[in-house]
Amino acid sequence: MLQIAGNTPVIVLTGYTDVTFSIKSISLGVEDYLLKEDLSPDLLYRTIVYAIQRKKAVKALEESEKRYSDLYQFSPEPVMVYDMSTLKFLSVNKAAIVKYGYSELEFLNLTMADIEAEDSDEDNISASIFREFKLGVNTRHRKSNGELFYVAIHSSMLQLNNQPVTIINASDISQTVEYLKAIEVYTVKLKEIAWTQSHIVRAPLSRMMGIVNVFKHIGSTNPEFADWIIHFDNSAKELDDIILDITRKTEAVKIGD
Repeated sequence: MLQIAGNTPVIVLTGYTDVTFSIKSISLGVEDYLLKEDLSPDLLYRTIVYAIQRKKAVKALEESEKRYSDLYQFSPEPVMVYDMSTLKFLSVNKAAIVKYGYSELEFLNLTMADIEAEDSDEDNISASIFREFKLGVNTRHRKSNGELFYVAIHSSMLQLNNQPVTIINASDISQTVEYLKAIEVYTVKLKEIAWTQSHIVRAPLSRMMGIVNVFKHIGSTNPEFADWIIHFDNSAKELDDIILDITRKTEAVKIGD
């Protein structure tokens, strides 16, 4: 009867008063169980209305659970749930299995500590890279083959079956880290080049400005000569200001700019 009814709620109306039979009926999916001797129009009406509402509520809950389950399982990013007290994994999605290379059974025999890499000099170096970036909690994880990769962790705490758990989303940011490392290296080189070149360029410029001062003191009866000296002096000072401005801007460059 339940198979035929499908999503339609089923109410058992019987003359049997056996408790075992009623419990079994409810456990099979029957919405309610009524005895004929206790039946009344009001009771039947209320039972039918309540059964319909319960069926709708259960169906909505099942659909909601399925949507969340699909979001969890089909997320392109690895998602893992672990016990906060033992750090033991309780559940992982398909993306985590693919990314880390462990089977689901292997994952459930691991803890969060098993996949986290210990700090190293490389971590200290990379830590400076993230000062200007908000990528989550940044750390390194270990795959089943021992390969390490950088991840940005976003976590939430919740209750699962009255048990405190943490659910994390682990985004692979290894490529981002490599880009940022390259940018950091190029930024340092840029500052070194700017500092060196500014001093190299300013050396002959300073000599030129010194020669201009000599010409000013020597003087000339030619009015055009005096005008050219002034123009030459102004141009040299302008060039000097430009070089100083370039140097200041270069020294102020940060990775996040």
